[in-house]
Amino acid sequence: MLVYFGVMYLYWGRSCLRFYEQNQASTEANSYQPPAVVLLPLRGNDPFLINCLDGLLNQEYPAYSVKIIVDHAEDPVFEFVNQYLETHSHPHCQVSVLNSRREDCGLKNQSLLQGLSDLSDDIEVVAWLDADVVPHRTWLRDLVQPLQDEQVGVASGIRWYAPREANVGTLVRYIWNSAAVIQMLAVEIVWGGSVAISGRIFRNPHLAESWSKMMWEDTCLNSLAARLDQKVMFVPAVTMVNEESTSLKSCFQFITRQLMNARFYHSRWLFISALGLLSAVAEMILIAQLVMFVYEGNLLWAGIILGVVAFASGSVGYAVFRLDLQIRQLIAQRGTKVDRLPIVAVLFLIPTLLVYCAALLAARRTERIRWRGVVYNATAPFQIQIVHYEPYQVTVHNEKQIRQQNSSIV
Repeated sequence: MLVYFGVMYLYWGRSCLRFYEQNQASTEANSYQPPAVVLLPLRGNDPFLINCLDGLLNQEYPAYSVKIIVDHAEDPVFEFVNQYLETHSHPHCQVSVLNSRREDCGLKNQSLLQGLSDLSDDIEVVAWLDADVVPHRTWLRDLVQPLQDEQVGVASGIRWYAPREANVGTLVRYIWNSAAVIQMLAVEIVWGGSVAISGRIFRNPHLAESWSKMMWEDTCLNSLAARLDQKVMFVPAVTMVNEESTSLKSCFQFITRQLMNARFYHSRWLFISALGLLSAVAEMILIAQLVMFVYEGNLLWAGIILGVVAFASGSVGYAVFRLDLQIRQLIAQRGTKVDRLPIVAVLFLIPTLLVYCAALLAARRTERIRWRGVVYNATAPFQIQIVHYEPYQVTVHNEKQIRQQNSSIV
């Protein structure tokens, strides 16, 4: 099983590298720039929000407007955004508060639905991003390019972590996400941090109908696009670097939420979960046997088992290392430099697999989700209920800590 796992990641990793290498054409040649609206749902003041706004409101794009939808008027981010816009005006930026709160779907879905509700007829593309994304000047132009193909209805960016600090939780999240990116590209899991959809998708009533019953908005886009005879395309130029750090507890909760999203809304969940669980179990059994053979002095079998474990872990590590190098070169072309993580990160490959296995088990059983002060009951893909809601608040001490440590809000 581990040999199969290693070979598969080598194959997927090589496919990802070719994908990036084949899509390094200059963005200056991108001429497709249809009228677009960009939606930014907000709950809480993310540590890099000001960078997000700086990038979003200064895009090299001729005809785009921005809609910022804040979860609640008492959310500190509402005042922050309005103060920001007083000194950083944008001719087509609108800030609103979520005006009708539902109890049967995710808050981000509700904000996106509000943003879609009053679009003018000339809008051809709707894009959205998360507040922890810092868009470069050609972010929107790069993102919409695949949509000029009438068979493509969804264009997705790619999330990549390059944190400034290297604590345990941050390293585990980095390694897990790096391996997950390879898998997401292989099985077409859309990332909601940077997405653009064509009118063929957002004007179809099935989108609003689905979102109004779902917890998350992104992973389901694969199935929705297929239902409408549309394709999903990933955009290497929209690989977005996140420099936030996190604790191990928050990392585990984050991975569990990502896996619940796949469990609810992706057609290949059984393959994803089986691959992760079987690989983790196989590795733990082999490590136990390795210890036993070493204790018994059977060095031949100990060496064979060590070779298998090293091959599987090394395959993932090699794929991640090569992809990381390719992405850092891409980021450098934007004029941005991110530091490489310390070599000690490779020691977290097996611990990350254990955390991933635990998160897989949790994702299969969890029915209650807590995120930024909101509690959801999620018993089935279309059975979502908000059981506790309050406007987002953060103490002065916690806000200062988040700023100083560049920590992800949970």
